[in-house]
Amino acid sequence: MRPFMHQLAVAGLTLAALIPAMNMNAQVDRSEPPRPAPPPAVNVGKHSTFLLDNGMRVILVEDHRQPMVNMQVRFDIEPVMQRDKVGYLDLLGEMLAAGTAELDKEALDRRVDQLGGSLSTTSDGVYASCLKKNHDALLTLVQAVVTTPTFPEEEFQKARKRMLSGLQSRKDDPDAIADVVGRVLTYSKGYPYGEVPTEKTVATVERKHLEAYYKRYFRPEMGYLVLVGDLTEQEARAAAEKRFGAWRPAPVVSSVDAEGREVVDGLGPVTRPAKTPKPPKVRRVAMVDRPGAPQSVVRVLFPVELQPNDPMALAGQVMNTILGGGVFNARLMQNLREDKGYTYGAYSSLDPDKYCGHFSAGASVRTEVTDSAAAEMIFELEHMRLNGVKADELALAKSYMAGSFARSLEDPRTVARFALNTYLYDLPKDHYTSYLKRLDTVRAESVKAAAERFLHPDNATVLVVGDMERVGNKLVPLSFERGLMQLDENGDPFRQELGPVPAGITPETVLEAYFKAIGGRAAVEAVRSLKRSMATTAMGMPVSITEWNAEPDRYAMEMVSGTMLLQRVRCDGTRAVRSGPGGSEEIIEMELEEMEMNAPPFPELHYPKLGRMMLPGTVEVEGEQAYKLMVLTDMGATFSEYYSVASGLKLRREEMKATPEGNMKVTADLKDYREVKGVLFPHIILQKGPMDMNLTVTEVLVNGASDAKHFKVD
Repeated sequence: MRPFMHQLAVAGLTLAALIPAMNMNAQVDRSEPPRPAPPPAVNVGKHSTFLLDNGMRVILVEDHRQPMVNMQVRFDIEPVMQRDKVGYLDLLGEMLAAGTAELDKEALDRRVDQLGGSLSTTSDGVYASCLKKNHDALLTLVQAVVTTPTFPEEEFQKARKRMLSGLQSRKDDPDAIADVVGRVLTYSKGYPYGEVPTEKTVATVERKHLEAYYKRYFRPEMGYLVLVGDLTEQEARAAAEKRFGAWRPAPVVSSVDAEGREVVDGLGPVTRPAKTPKPPKVRRVAMVDRPGAPQSVVRVLFPVELQPNDPMALAGQVMNTILGGGVFNARLMQNLREDKGYTYGAYSSLDPDKYCGHFSAGASVRTEVTDSAAAEMIFELEHMRLNGVKADELALAKSYMAGSFARSLEDPRTVARFALNTYLYDLPKDHYTSYLKRLDTVRAESVKAAAERFLHPDNATVLVVGDMERVGNKLVPLSFERGLMQLDENGDPFRQELGPVPAGITPETVLEAYFKAIGGRAAVEAVRSLKRSMATTAMGMPVSITEWNAEPDRYAMEMVSGTMLLQRVRCDGTRAVRSGPGGSEEIIEMELEEMEMNAPPFPELHYPKLGRMMLPGTVEVEGEQAYKLMVLTDMGATFSEYYSVASGLKLRREEMKATPEGNMKVTADLKDYREVKGVLFPHIILQKGPMDMNLTVTEVLVNGASDAKHFKVD
């Protein structure tokens, strides 16, 4: 039996009182604010650089204030697809320090500890730090890690096991899920930045893949040796030449396949991305379901065409600082935290990248305000694009950025990073020394232009990791696709996990078990007409709903609150009309066909004639095992019903309904079956959809409600 489905935005401390009156007769012109002081000169610090004969560039930043040396080897590697072996780059980053030609992992770790240093590796290099007196010994270890890693099989198996365990933990961390799925939605899985390691892909990774990638990309002509600390240029040259000057790795063993791709021995085809990701054509909404979650992680994201050397990059960073880039007075923080009280913090980032940049705004919010928080984020992006920024916002952002920049110069590693970035991203030589002067020239007009170029609220993806049952339908109006994408924790389309169906169980046997459970097929077929009265509340008002169903295709419904008719529907099997306080409209086409399909007292009797029935598996419904029955009708509709394995009773119905706001999921749980004239009927219907309602059946009248007046279409 089909249940009722209702479509229903600084305070300044004045110093005047604190300044002694030096001249009581002096007149101060307060009609204009004082002019800002010129930006201070920037002493970024000097670095020296030179090339080794093998092509490796060495960068030195001297800092003799403390007897420390930091060293980094970084390789400039293009992003390539990992394809069915996603995860091998993460494993490479860990495995680099798992053993060298002369030291196993235990001995290497012990030697680093003996030197009082630290050493860490990534998929594009090595970082280490120690006292000046030990720098030569530690650089020797760095050299060994970079030039003679062995990737031992035993350590590889341990690393892969740790990674698989981490993937399991990721499933329980909503922020980690949002990070992973956010990458997929920003870049797609067809771009290296959007690839996601899974248990399946990690299982296919072998030690040889790490070794082959290393041999192809860890090469001196692609590398940088960065030294920071208590070293003179003479010492740095000597150390670099001694440790890396003679490094001449073997030639890369590769070929070209029929598609023109480079094929690396041991790794396979090197697949480079065919195109740079673009924002979606229209705004879309995606969810990862976390049933019962008290909070939702909300992200608004899209790729951005923004390289570090883009002339508009600085204006873009100013814009993002005002929007949500770290200052408490940022718009997202003021809106979502201070004004609305939705969250403890809301932030945004605009990240340039050599290959593909991205934008993201996000917050963790209470479940009940998820849709409102997402809407406010979209509003702030639109507001920035359309209205630009105010003078006080601009001044505060520039002051904050100038201060952060000045503070960062206190760390010599910043100077080294600046120098490295200059080479990696082809930046002008004065890119950092001119930073404050360029920042001072940023005006409101350029910030607005940056917003217009970099912010795409109408082409964004809204990602929510939260309770889909409670917030899913509320998010649909934000989508220009008029629907909701449900994804799993890996960013793939969600597929319900189903158990097997026992041998001999078919859709027909499930329906027969249902008929038997509610009174038998004969008793069910004998019900030719049905009247049900139900009570509920809607928007705080008591509401009464009455439905009439009659074979083969007649249906009527009245919804009343007190003496006020809220809605009436009548279908005579040929035509249907919906009426209410706002007037009447005829129901046509697919909605009419669907109404007629669900008009009989027991539509289940007619399911075999509607189209194709499927039994994809079993699933738990509120602690009870149930068969999932799917019906794909000839007119293109699809709905699912869940029948108890133990009792045969129908427990739940799910379907997508077209509404003025978009396609929304409607779920009805059927409870409290009671007998009426030999047939069991549910007397409690818990409906979740465009409007959630708890319906209590107050009357069931069998074979006494076929009066034509109920179905007459005027």
